[in-house]
Amino acid sequence: MIDINELTAVQHECCLNYKAKYTPIDQECMVVISDGVYEGLPLEGVRYHSPKHMTGWWLTTDEYNGDISSLKMVHFTHIVEYRPEVAIYMALPPGYRFMLGGEQEHVWFDEEVANDK
Repeated sequence: MIDINELTAVQHECCLNYKAKYTPIDQECMVVISDGVYEGLPLEGVRYHSPKHMTGWWLTTDEYNGDISSLKMVHFTHIVEYRPEVAIYMALPPGYRFMLGGEQEHVWFDEEVANDK
């Protein structure tokens, strides 16, 4: 498991790298995930503006069929446990997206998501 101080440091570094405001989440807040996230499949993450009990992060894989009732809400701590490489991006602010999987990583800012409140 990743040490919280170590995680905070790498999240700061990630935000600096993408010239984004460091926007940490409460560890007890919820993340929306699809099937395949815990199993290590390539995924896409997007952070929306959200209520206080949510992180705003939605993590989906190719297993997601578009049916929102198939999505699950899990605590951020479970993401750190199952997918520590994903937790690095969780301090990027609303509007940011990332793709992880295979041999590449792609992070970008989505103005439309950022402006959707």
